[in-house]
Amino acid sequence: MEFADFKLLNNPFRISPSMNPEELIWVGMNKLQKKLDDRINLSIKTSPSNIIINWGIYGSGKTHAANYYTFTDHISSTFNCETKNIRVNLPRGSKDPVLLFLRALIGQLNFNTLYEDFQKLKTEYQGDTLKIIEKNTPDSIIADFIKKFLNQDNSLSNSLFPEMEANAPIDAMKSFLVGDTSKSVLNKLNMPLGLNDDEQIVNLLSGIFNSISFEKKIYKAIFLWIDEFEDIVTLPKSTQERFTTFLRQLLDKTPNNLHIFLNFTLKGFDQCEDLSIVLGEALASRAKIRIDFEEPSIEEAINYVTEHLNHPNFREKNHIDAANPYYPFNEQSITFVIENIGRRSLRTINETFSLLIELGLIHSKTLITKEFISEIRDEVPTLN
Repeated sequence: MEFADFKLLNNPFRISPSMNPEELIWVGMNKLQKKLDDRINLSIKTSPSNIIINWGIYGSGKTHAANYYTFTDHISSTFNCETKNIRVNLPRGSKDPVLLFLRALIGQLNFNTLYEDFQKLKTEYQGDTLKIIEKNTPDSIIADFIKKFLNQDNSLSNSLFPEMEANAPIDAMKSFLVGDTSKSVLNKLNMPLGLNDDEQIVNLLSGIFNSISFEKKIYKAIFLWIDEFEDIVTLPKSTQERFTTFLRQLLDKTPNNLHIFLNFTLKGFDQCEDLSIVLGEALASRAKIRIDFEEPSIEEAINYVTEHLNHPNFREKNHIDAANPYYPFNEQSITFVIENIGRRSLRTINETFSLLIELGLIHSKTLITKEFISEIRDEVPTLN
């Protein structure tokens, strides 16, 4: 048997969150989406920057939410505006997490897109653009770099460097943005200093963010999602403090329109009590907004499964059975599974139903019933 025998185009239940916008869907979990949408809507309408803690158990959908809200057009289509949406993982396994973070962030921002953003700023404000950059960049050297970045023309010919080959300044700027501040790069940019410390990296990022969100003309808000933030406890204490200080400075120097979502998996609910142990007192004091990725109720979980099964990514419209919208399951079998998987995280639900569909195909079942599930229960770890 094949998925087509179940009137499915493919297995609807992903084990790992996708990063492909075409595969990223939101089904069920309407209360959670409303919490996120309400927070995003408020951030678009107001200016003050903030930190939002997304927390929940392992597999509660935090990574999926980060991917969905950054890689799809959900925000622009829902709120009819442009926002800058960025998703990175917490840097790990490095003695220089701030530089690693910068490189990951610039990779997500995309050099060419960033260039286009500054050209929009130049068009919007014309003669005032350089003043805006100076006003919003807390470091004159970094401000000079951003102004040079702004003044590159699209053909890559550069009046600032007439003696050099056309691509050299652009290549040097790319190198500078990812933390390469070797002497040759600085000479090409005519810059006296490179990104020698965390504060200069903060000044660079805050200068960029402040400029492209200035008066909400280019972007209404900047949403930065940092996934797997709980892993910060695996870093040396000094490194933890360094990175949380960096985030605090970034927020303080970008006082408007920057909203940092920290995805935080609870190892135990005692972690709810005092985040300052993990985030540090200064950062924790700025993280007053929390969104709980709660375990879905039985009804919400059944709805989540049903919407997956009938989503156009997985089932053609003319294959939806009005008499049994749960096919290849029925309502009784789905309810039986949901009531018996123990902890109802979205990941567990996906793992369980993905495996049941595969076992149904292997055993050539035309319908996955409660009786069949009981027979093969030993083959489904989450049901034991």
